[in-house]
Amino acid sequence: MNKAKIKIIHLIGSLNPGGVQTYILNISNYDKAHHIDREVCTLYQEKGLLFDEFINNNVKISFCPITPPDKNWWPYFFWKKIRHISSCLFFFRLYRKLNTSNPDIIISDEPASLITQFFITRILNIPLIWNIHAERVLINNKNLFKYLFKYFFKNVTIISDSKYVLLKNLKYMQSYLNIDLNKIPIIHATVNLEKFLLIEPHNKIIKNKKLMDNILQFGSIGRLNWAKGYELLIKALYQLKLEFSNFHLKIAGDGPLRNLLEDMIDKYSLRSNILILGEVKYAEIPTFLNSIDIYIQPSVSEGSPITIKEAMASALPILASNAGGIPEIIQNKKTGLLFKNEDIKHLEQELKTIINMSSAKRKEMGLEARNKAVKHFNIEKTTIKLVDVYRSVLKNYS
Repeated sequence: MNKAKIKIIHLIGSLNPGGVQTYILNISNYDKAHHIDREVCTLYQEKGLLFDEFINNNVKISFCPITPPDKNWWPYFFWKKIRHISSCLFFFRLYRKLNTSNPDIIISDEPASLITQFFITRILNIPLIWNIHAERVLINNKNLFKYLFKYFFKNVTIISDSKYVLLKNLKYMQSYLNIDLNKIPIIHATVNLEKFLLIEPHNKIIKNKKLMDNILQFGSIGRLNWAKGYELLIKALYQLKLEFSNFHLKIAGDGPLRNLLEDMIDKYSLRSNILILGEVKYAEIPTFLNSIDIYIQPSVSEGSPITIKEAMASALPILASNAGGIPEIIQNKKTGLLFKNEDIKHLEQELKTIINMSSAKRKEMGLEARNKAVKHFNIEKTTIKLVDVYRSVLKNYS
């Protein structure tokens, strides 16, 4: 007897590359096997760079904007006012969308208008899974949220991809709600690591640091915003260049800080050392990781970044900050090196440590990282955990 299909709608920001989008895209590969009918509803942009990938994975796509897209219509001041007023109608747009779709489960992966999301699912009597990905989800109206959660949002099931992120968001209301945060599932966001596991471990030997044919290749992947810490990294590399100039950093990503970072590269005369590639297609990420010797994640704010797990599976030695849930992924001095969040001196020190490390030691560290990725970040096991949560939610809600 076939199990009934579970109809799920994810509320996300956009279809542009990001940890959440990549995660959903990867778990959707197993939907047929687990009888899942999956849909993503975007709240900011109707389309994005991953639109075709979602369609190819048989994931339905819908659009319910919090604020109508800015079309620069004239007169602009009037259009801006209309957009602002229209954002107040998001409650009714989302209600109509979810009432029409009638899903079995709604998953909130986007914290914007979170209270609105919670209220609508309560009104429609649809179970909601709140998947907490970021450490700064609850910034405003925290006391109001705590009160509403206790008395109105009992249809909400919480999961998180990091223990740190969970505590950062909910520890303040633990005693008020009388909940045991240790019982909330921690399910690390991950992807299919098969292509990364095929990458041969790197074993570059720097015989003479003055020889230009022994340039050490650093690499990083991330959106160019404040949270990823690239300003800090560029400053640290400027100091590093005073002692060791044979390095090259490639950053795969784009975002609002690109112009600022490009200006910093020029200001510190690092144009020959640092290259910002812009957005790299997800299918090209294994090739990118295969081209570098050391992966760097200088984030100042994080959840449980998929990019680190991909670098681990690629058997790369990793240098990362201890922001967010990163210490839950990287074991310091064994699967990578951790530096203190936003501490530029410590970052400079650990850059020198990993550069001066023997190639055999770096290779050993990369292989330890790969072993951990295989053991803890298997996409099939992750999908099974998620399906268990889905079925438990429906069972308890019936």
